[in-house]
Amino acid sequence: MAGGGEPHHVEGAHGGDFRQKVWSFTGGPYCRPKHWKRNTAIAMAGIVLICIPIAMKSAELEQRPHLPVRPIPSQIWCKNFGNKDY
Repeated sequence: MAGGGEPHHVEGAHGGDFRQKVWSFTGGPYCRPKHWKRNTAIAMAGIVLICIPIAMKSAELEQRPHLPVRPIPSQIWCKNFGNKDY
C-alpha cells in the first residue's frame, strides 16, 4: 500500500549481525567511545569547579532565624553559627 519501488529488506538481514545497523541512545551493544576516561574526568572537573563557588556563596548567605534542634552539617563551615554546641 505504500507504493512500489524496491523492497525494504536489506540483503543478508535474515541471520546476519544486525547490531551494527541498530542505533541506540547509549551507543549500542559495543559502546566504548574513544577517550571516555578523559571525557569523564573533564566533565567531573567542570562539575566540581561550578559547585565549589556555589557552595561557598551558599554558606556565606546562610541564615537561620531559630537555633537548630539538632546539629546541622553546615554549622561546621558556616560562620553565622558561632561556637555554641547544640
